[in-house]
Amino acid sequence: MYAIEFEADLKSEYVRIPQFEKLKNKHVKVIVLADTIEKPHGNKNLNNLAAYDFSDLVGKLEWQGDALTEQKALRDEW
Repeated sequence: MYAIEFEADLKSEYVRIPQFEKLKNKHVKVIVLADTIEKPHGNKNLNNLAAYDFSDLVGKLEWQGDALTEQKALRDEW
């Protein structure tokens, strides 16, 4: 497997890939990591969901059934 890692300051939607010729016509996986991420726009209630403290709900619900069977059933829906 061949891997290449580089950092870039993005100034447009195009990214120049070093040593592109080695990767040309190959299947590649591109991963983009950024130091900071802006909050998504949209429903304010959903954006604030991560800040909600769910600790008051811990232990209030009980599961009736086999969790593994339910998980497999959900996967089969895909």
